[in-house]
Amino acid sequence: MSSQPGSISSRSDSGSLEVIVPDGETAIRWASHGYPSSLAKWHYHPQIEIHLIREGSGQFMAGDGLMPFEAGHVALIGSNLPHNWISDIRPGERLTHRDILCHVRPQTIRLLSSAFPETAGFEQVLRRALHAVVLSGESAHQVADLLVAMGDHEESRRVADLVAMLAVFEHAPEAESRTLVTPEYNPMVAVGAEDGINAAISYISDHLDEVSLQDAAEAAAMSASTFSRFFKRVAGIGFADFVRSLRIGRACRLLSCTDMPIARIQRMSGYANASNFNRRFLEETSLTPSAYRKNHSAR
Repeated sequence: MSSQPGSISSRSDSGSLEVIVPDGETAIRWASHGYPSSLAKWHYHPQIEIHLIREGSGQFMAGDGLMPFEAGHVALIGSNLPHNWISDIRPGERLTHRDILCHVRPQTIRLLSSAFPETAGFEQVLRRALHAVVLSGESAHQVADLLVAMGDHEESRRVADLVAMLAVFEHAPEAESRTLVTPEYNPMVAVGAEDGINAAISYISDHLDEVSLQDAAEAAAMSASTFSRFFKRVAGIGFADFVRSLRIGRACRLLSCTDMPIARIQRMSGYANASNFNRRFLEETSLTPSAYRKNHSAR
């Protein structure tokens, strides 16, 4: 992570670790940034993270999980769980206000719970955070509003904001709260893997319409067979499945935000064959490209 007020970056012998230092004497760090950014990468840190995406769409990676996101996406990331949000953007495009987030050490939350038994339920929130909690519906709206407001509040008020957000995660209805990471995931697979994964993700994103396994492997300085095993082990998803998810995500953005002909969107999304594009799109979204565009236009 690049140096910012309240944060420093440190590299250990076993791999990259983002070291986050709150401003001054505070326990809570609040931050915002755009995309692309040196801060937006596959990484992990000891602090839990509450994160809001304010603009754009793409794919959210956490542990061995992958899911699409849109503006309004809210997630809670557990301690040392690798994560990343990959936005699909046009060449030269910048999302100026994409991310708002706050960090706090889980030990701080446990100290709070030991002093205030009323917050004992936060321990379960911390356990679920190890599997990346994603909110939707009214619960996501509540946390988003609190996280945005936190940026304008004094330090003492931010403590109240944090408690309120954790309470939303604790009491969110089952239909509005899900975890992304499988119970079997071991975060130790991330140690020492950051450079290779980030090099591969960057190359794939920049060459999505024509990327190959061999090209991505060369970008990560590995043989194709080694890279294929490495990517599956660390990211929890096979290379081909990852590329397909990003390509269909691009197609969804173009279908919903432009009037481009579907044939052109197909080519821009890396598919030379219309039937293959339609089949993959249907597998990922349960809709045909034309039905997806019609549904989005009706909103």
